[in-house]
Amino acid sequence: MLLALAACNKIETNVQPVENNEGIPFSATISVGNNATTKALAESGSTIVATWAVDETVALIHNGVKDEMTVSAVNEGVATITGTITGSPSDGDAVTVIYPASAADGTTGKIKADLLYAQNGLLTGDGSIAANYDARKGTGTLKVNGTTASLNGNMTLDNQFAIFKFTVKNADASATIDVKPLTVTIDTQHYVITPASATSTLYVALPAVSSQTVSFSATGSDSKTYTCSKDGVTFAAAKYYQSTLKMSEPPLLTTITATAKEQASYSTANVATVSFSYTAGGSSAYLANWGWWGYGWIATVTAAEGYTITKCIFYDDANRTATDSEAPFVVETTEEDKTPQVNGTPIQAWTSKGIKKIEVYGY
Repeated sequence: MLLALAACNKIETNVQPVENNEGIPFSATISVGNNATTKALAESGSTIVATWAVDETVALIHNGVKDEMTVSAVNEGVATITGTITGSPSDGDAVTVIYPASAADGTTGKIKADLLYAQNGLLTGDGSIAANYDARKGTGTLKVNGTTASLNGNMTLDNQFAIFKFTVKNADASATIDVKPLTVTIDTQHYVITPASATSTLYVALPAVSSQTVSFSATGSDSKTYTCSKDGVTFAAAKYYQSTLKMSEPPLLTTITATAKEQASYSTANVATVSFSYTAGGSSAYLANWGWWGYGWIATVTAAEGYTITKCIFYDDANRTATDSEAPFVVETTEEDKTPQVNGTPIQAWTSKGIKKIEVYGY
């Protein structure tokens, strides 16, 4: 809807820049780029149909000012945006348009860096890609003629993310796996997709990457952890991909075997470490029959750089086990009882004496 101009002093049409704190009317047309077919309103075969909708808002950024414009009309994929431009716009000023307005990172002209970190795996509806993650951007210049403003020509907005339809299956792709959540890791960034209920189909928006390792970790409806990883991955912004994730339970990374007080051997080195800490009255020792034992000690398993631990299995002196599937991965004793405990539960109360080895699983 075109916003009415509030009463103001007369402005000469040949004066630039326009100095009007109340703003001047703005109207322009913007369109979807030729390859930006990822506005996720509907899936059509192997593509995502792109379109505008009336009343959607876009951010107009110029000279350190962000104004919000409204899509007031749509005609065959071209949107007319109207509103009020504030500040002191001049003819020829650089301008950035970002859709939706909520995706704009202040007045930087960039998309919010944290926009993709928490998603719900839906294509449409509340919290979906269509609602929150169809982030598009275009750049151009302003056309200002004194009492009105527009763009110099039609601006094309290109989608800044790739959109995926992931189907989660087992390792040989013979069956689907319902998961909740799914975490996508690219470099040091983790994108967590948490659907309302466990599902094998998730729609995910991700930044473009080139020749990178992309890792996936998920918790299945059976409470098991599933992972997969692929090296040398490349995908582009403004593209739609359909991909099957062949996931399996993560492999054994290393076995940590107690050899002396606070010392251990590793079946595979440089994957994980174990460190000890103590309560005020705590102490530990090592016995060949019991492994690490004592009172008030805490042993913490930590992954080395480049590795992720999904679970640790702790073995006591008689090969009884306890599993920890959530960080921090810790086994401990109290000052009153040397029975090893995992998440506050003794492996076997008054019977387990110490820890002889730890199996570390992950990727």
